[in-house]
Amino acid sequence: MTGINHAITGALVAVVIKEPALALPAALLSHFVIDAIPHYDHRDLMPNPRAYKTVLVLDAILSVGLIVFLALTLNESAWLIIAGGFLGIAPDLMWLPAIAQGRVAPRNKGNFLHQVRRFHAWIQWSEGPRGLYVEIAWFGLVFILIWNVGR
Repeated sequence: MTGINHAITGALVAVVIKEPALALPAALLSHFVIDAIPHYDHRDLMPNPRAYKTVLVLDAILSVGLIVFLALTLNESAWLIIAGGFLGIAPDLMWLPAIAQGRVAPRNKGNFLHQVRRFHAWIQWSEGPRGLYVEIAWFGLVFILIWNVGR
């Protein structure tokens, strides 16, 4: 899923659960749950490094902007919305150093992070251009839900 969908889903989980001790781990786990849904992947743009990085930066900016907007407009705890949104995105941050350097993530098989990366890649069984329709529908549905629950 794109960052913006991970962010809004993590925020929704936090808003619905409300109890930080439960909401924040659930927001983190939501990342892996929605990555198991067929979705779009920015890697389709990898042959064009400039377009790839531009889309990633735009996705990050929109994600942060959306979470700040929700934190400022919903009648829920702003810090919980921000934390839930951040934790919804957080697992993708493990790929950031490799993305910034334009290479694949290192494969240190004995490393815990390598095991998490393998699991993360394994659950994303269906990524492709048609997944963009799923991404748009997911965003619309989750936005409506968080807007109605948080108002």
